[in-house]
Amino acid sequence: MDTNKKKVMIVEDDEHISKVYEIKLAKEGFVTSLAVDGDDAVAKITSEKPDMILLDLMIPKKDGFGVLEDIKKVPELASIPVIVLSNLGQQADQDRALGLGANEYLVKVDYPIQEVVNRVKKYLG
Repeated sequence: MDTNKKKVMIVEDDEHISKVYEIKLAKEGFVTSLAVDGDDAVAKITSEKPDMILLDLMIPKKDGFGVLEDIKKVPELASIPVIVLSNLGQQADQDRALGLGANEYLVKVDYPIQEVVNRVKKYLG
């Protein structure tokens, strides 16, 4: 594996959505890793230490808020940029996620995939 490639963890329980992000990010030169639930996400983030995390909030076992709380408590994980990608559009959800340490909050339906990729490139460029 090319050690210069940046790794993006995609935390998403919808297989179709995660596959689309995975393909698009791979075309841009990123290495991806997938997690389908919150427990899996925390375990993989802890072991793999990705360069960036795309995090859905509505995932099984432990929701995205719980994932954010867990990783931001760990010093070597706390600085990993997190973009929340959710269909929860309420201001309270956005405020909560940003308050827990997310760098950005994007409502999925409002942001085309290329725009999400552009945001990842902004952080990892």
